[in-house]
Amino acid sequence: MLRGVNKSIIEVLETENQYFEKAILFIRPGHSDGDEGVLKTKAREYLSGISYKPAAARLKKPLVYSALKLGSAAALGATAAAIFLRM
Repeated sequence: MLRGVNKSIIEVLETENQYFEKAILFIRPGHSDGDEGVLKTKAREYLSGISYKPAAARLKKPLVYSALKLGSAAALGATAAAIFLRM
């Protein structure tokens, strides 16, 4: 549900998202004199395209990737050291 359209702000009360109850969108100055229906439609389209992932979910993948890179570098370094020490 859109609460209202001001000349420069749209406040969306029902975001259809489990994490957020309200969104406030600031309209660009060049588009503030546009049709109210178009602004409401664009606001709904924009909010439906946003996906929220909690911080814990975002950190898991890079952390595993970084650990894998570090482990590979350590294994490569140990192999190189073993080769050079045997010479």
